[in-house]
Amino acid sequence: MNATSARSSSTMVQNLAPPGSQPLRAGGHHRCPSTETFEDEDLSPHQRFRIQRESEVPRLLASMGIVQGTPDSLSGQSDGRRPDELASLQQERRQVVAVARVVCQATAETLLGLRPVSQLRRWLDMEVYSKVQKRADIMARHRVDATVRPRPLVFRSERTSQPAPDAWEVSLVFSDDLRTRACAMRLQAHRGRWRVVAMELG
Repeated sequence: MNATSARSSSTMVQNLAPPGSQPLRAGGHHRCPSTETFEDEDLSPHQRFRIQRESEVPRLLASMGIVQGTPDSLSGQSDGRRPDELASLQQERRQVVAVARVVCQATAETLLGLRPVSQLRRWLDMEVYSKVQKRADIMARHRVDATVRPRPLVFRSERTSQPAPDAWEVSLVFSDDLRTRACAMRLQAHRGRWRVVAMELG
């Protein structure tokens, strides 16, 4: 799935968490140095949006335990088998960003009750999957309005870094008609696909 199709198919509603709940955090024990960093040009003309939200991305990464310039050992569950060993760095980055967008959207919709959490199994490490499942159950019990109407989800910007040949870190800023949010995650190559081993949805 390319970025255009991911954007056009994305849906989301305004409330992703019950009042007073904390952001979703999972797999927050990874620290790694950043070897290369990419930053897209501003994709949105709304400068107010970027001033309010871009400053939150470092906090999201820090809450996951990701600190630039700090040594790290990658998850023992990664076998390092990338989806396309011959892909260039830019090609692989596009693949990773596309996966990150799909996972971000699917996780948000799962927490809203729009899709079953089982659809995330192939993308998430077991620890992350378990925490998303528990969070979805809690939100379902606190959901007042049983009628959930999706809204178009628009990705405003993304930042990526590659701390190791088989690992990427991605932070996304996105919004629907009424709300802006940020999502940060770490993906590692495992059995020929990218799998999320740490994630926070703010």
